[in-house]
Amino acid sequence: MKTFTKTIATLITAILFSTVSFANIFEIAPETYIDDIPFDTETIAMNALYEMAMAEVYDLEDEEYIDDIPFNTDSIYRDCICKKAMKTEFEMEEEIYIDDIPFNTSAIAQESILKSDLFTAKK
Repeated sequence: MKTFTKTIATLITAILFSTVSFANIFEIAPETYIDDIPFDTETIAMNALYEMAMAEVYDLEDEEYIDDIPFNTDSIYRDCICKKAMKTEFEMEEEIYIDDIPFNTSAIAQESILKSDLFTAKK
């Protein structure tokens, strides 16, 4: 048994030394880059995934209405447009005076005031 153990130990030692000594023989030299595939495999894979995703039918549920804006955006828009228009200076041509009201508005206003005073005094 002693001889068998010595023989095994000797064989293992011999195998270890032989693999270490021959390790440099089996080194592979680096190769230069060869572009042997004339197309981009990444692009082809991405296109395949895209086509598979587009073939899927997705059934989406309708969303419920959520009133998440606590103000009226239409009124804010109109206010903004109004402010912009107020900043703009418009030049109008001067018009010729036309006497198109054939009565004296001041006299009519005075008469209306007098009638309203008389009406309130009678009560």
